[in-house]
Amino acid sequence: MWRIYIESFIGLFFLFIVSLFAFDFVVYQLNPDYDNVLEDMQAAAVHRVLSTLSEPQGSEFTAQLLANYAESTASTLNMVPVDVAPKEVRDYFAQNSPPHPYSFHDDDRALWLIFPDSNTFYQIAPDETAMVRQKIDFSDSLFFVFIAVGFLIYSSWLIWFIGRRTRALQHVTAEFAKGNLNVRAPTNSGSKVGKMNESFNEMADKISQLITSNRSLTQAVAHDLRTPIFRIQWQAEIIHEETHSPALKKKIASIIEDTEEMEQLVDSLLYFAKVGRQDAPLNKEEIAARPFITHLIARLPNPQNRQIDAMVDPDIVFMADKTLLKRAIVNVLVNAMRYSVSRVTVHCSQHAQTIKIIVEDDGPGIPEPFRERVFEPFFSVDPSRNKANMGHGLGLSIVKLIVEKHDGQATFEEGSTGGAKLVLTIPNPGSDNQ
Repeated sequence: MWRIYIESFIGLFFLFIVSLFAFDFVVYQLNPDYDNVLEDMQAAAVHRVLSTLSEPQGSEFTAQLLANYAESTASTLNMVPVDVAPKEVRDYFAQNSPPHPYSFHDDDRALWLIFPDSNTFYQIAPDETAMVRQKIDFSDSLFFVFIAVGFLIYSSWLIWFIGRRTRALQHVTAEFAKGNLNVRAPTNSGSKVGKMNESFNEMADKISQLITSNRSLTQAVAHDLRTPIFRIQWQAEIIHEETHSPALKKKIASIIEDTEEMEQLVDSLLYFAKVGRQDAPLNKEEIAARPFITHLIARLPNPQNRQIDAMVDPDIVFMADKTLLKRAIVNVLVNAMRYSVSRVTVHCSQHAQTIKIIVEDDGPGIPEPFRERVFEPFFSVDPSRNKANMGHGLGLSIVKLIVEKHDGQATFEEGSTGGAKLVLTIPNPGSDNQ
C-alpha cells in the first residue's frame, strides 16, 4: 500500500514541477516579459526627465540628481568609464538602433544610463544591504515556502483521503480471502472508491454463492453415498460369509476393502464440508503442547514401525480448538508416515506471538512447484495415483482449513534430510503474558 502512496506523491510532485515549467515557458518564453518592458519604459522616462533638468546645469548636477534618486530607491550609484564597462553594456549601446538608446537593464537588474556627449556610464544597482530589499527577498522566499508547504499539505491530505478508503476495501478483501464469505465492502459515499466497492460486492456475492452451492452439493452427495455404500458393504460381507470358494472370497474381501475406503472418503468429504462452514464456531481452550502432541503420537497407528521423534518445549501453552487441531496434526503425521522411509520428526516451538509445529520426514519430499497445490482437494503429486501411497486427497486440505480457521498458515519447506517439511504456524497473542 505504501508503494501506491509514494507513487501518488511522486506523480503529484512531478505534475507540480511540470506546471511551473509550463507557466514559465508560456508566460515568459512565448510572450514578452512585461515586467522588463515596464522597467525599460520607466528607465527611459527617468532618463528624459534627468536630461531635461540637467541640460542647463551640467554633468555634476546630473550626477547629484542620480545619487539622490539611488538613495531614495535603496540603490547605489556607480560611475563607470565607457571603456571599462561590461561587454554586454557596451554591445547594447553599440547597436544601430537599440530599443532604448540611453538606458539598459543588465542581467542583475542594474540600470545603466548614458547621456549624449558623455564618456561615462551611470550604473544604478540595487543595494542588497538595504532593509527594504531584504524584506522583499524574505517575502519572495516565503512565497515559495508557502507554495511548497501548501503542496505538501494538499498531497498528504489527498493521499490520506484515498488511503482511508482503500484501506477499508483492502481490509474487506483480506477478510474475504481468509474465508469470511459474508464480509462486504461499505457502499456509503464516505467509503467508496469509485465503483470498486460495488464491483467487489458483486464479485463476492457470486463467489460466495458458488462456494456455498459447491459445499452443499459436496455434503449432500457425500451424505447420500453413505446408504448405498453401506448396502454394498453389507451384502458383500454376507456373500463373503456364505461362499466357500477361496478365489471368490479373495475378490469379495477386496470389494469390502474398497467400500471401506469409499466410506472413509465420504467421511472425509463430510468433515471437509463441516470444517469449511463459516458458521462453525471455534471452541478454544488452553492446550499444553508437550502432553498433547506426545499423546497423539502414542495413539497413532504405526504398522511400519516408523521412528517418531518429538521435541516439544515443556513450557509451551497456547489457545486453540483441541478437537480441530488434533485432527490437523493427526492428518499431518499420517501423511508424513506414509511417505517417510524410516523416521518422522515433530518440533513444537514458540516464536514471539506464534506457535510453530513442524513435522518433517525423510521421504522423497515435495517438488517446489507443487508445495502450494498439495493443499488443494484431491490434488496428487504422483499422477499415477499409486494405491499403496495414496490417501483420500483431502487430508492436507483439511489441515489448511483448520489452521486458517485459527488465523494461521500451513506451508511446505525444504527439509534438512531432503524430505517434506510441513510448518503449521498458529497465532498465540497471549504468549507474551505467559
